[in-house]
Amino acid sequence: MTWDEEKRKILSRFPGVSIVCGTAGGEARTEVYGVSDKESGTSVERDTVFPGCSVSKFVTALIVMRMQESKMIDIDCKVNDYLRQWKLLTPNGKLSEATIRSILCHTAGIVDDEDGFCGWRREDPEIRLADVLDGTTKYNQRPVVAEMPLGMFFEYSDAGYCVLQQMIEDVTGKAYDEAAKEMVFKRLGLSNTFFATPQNVADYQAKMTTGYDEEGNPIPGRFPVIPDLAASGLWSTGEELLTIASEFSLALQGKSTFLRRETALEMIKPVEKFTWTGLGVFLEGEETVVSRGWGENGQCMIKLDVRTGEICIVMTNANPGVDQADSGIEWLVNHSMTMNKRGN
Repeated sequence: MTWDEEKRKILSRFPGVSIVCGTAGGEARTEVYGVSDKESGTSVERDTVFPGCSVSKFVTALIVMRMQESKMIDIDCKVNDYLRQWKLLTPNGKLSEATIRSILCHTAGIVDDEDGFCGWRREDPEIRLADVLDGTTKYNQRPVVAEMPLGMFFEYSDAGYCVLQQMIEDVTGKAYDEAAKEMVFKRLGLSNTFFATPQNVADYQAKMTTGYDEEGNPIPGRFPVIPDLAASGLWSTGEELLTIASEFSLALQGKSTFLRRETALEMIKPVEKFTWTGLGVFLEGEETVVSRGWGENGQCMIKLDVRTGEICIVMTNANPGVDQADSGIEWLVNHSMTMNKRGN
């Protein structure tokens, strides 16, 4: 099978796809395919907004690290030092010693509900962040506690990022989506990137892709409700995600006014015992940083080559039922980076 045949095969698995490649400070190369909504036949455009899913954690980490630079927090202090409305406890009811850093890199001992963090619909009752943290709804039925010893286990956790969401709100005194807009999106000039509060969905829904499940059926209400914004509530375009990733790449080179070089390097420093994880990102060796998102209504991926500054982003609007390696998203990222290097 030729590369073109493989690419067409993968693209056929998703109603709509956006592929954007570029380098920090350079021009972007954008390809869009398919439809954002099968029922209306609306074509994907460059400003079509896709679900970022867990790429949200990368953005959340940027917010946290900018707060660190502003001396609003110290990521090596206990998260409970900054929580006001809610506290992270251990199973015996004592205050957890978990640090902000440990939550960013998923080593705080927080374990997700096995069937949680999905399935909520727009017609369902509104869920507050406190409900998620307390485990009082079907969206998350497991109270968020630090169940395992600090730093001993890697446990990928949406719940942990809910704790960070609460911390950001408590420290800034702002709603999480407003803090994100002020600290990241406005600073980078992004107009089509947001966290999916009900008001933001109402404002942007004409540009938002309809999500499709593993069987190809549309998600009721077009897209799910995501109360855990910091973990998986991001929406953006491929080009605006490239802007975020490019600024991070510039920071790694010491060429950003958005984030200091030492801060960006701290984010990609391998965690002791778990060398594949950094702070809000994952690492593939010493030269590659990745952020992956996979939810009910889409799958996406960012890949950044630290050495060359090359970046590629793929966003889609369907859940393929398998991870990025098996769905072909990772192949699209790698192939597109190769083609971009060649200038094809």
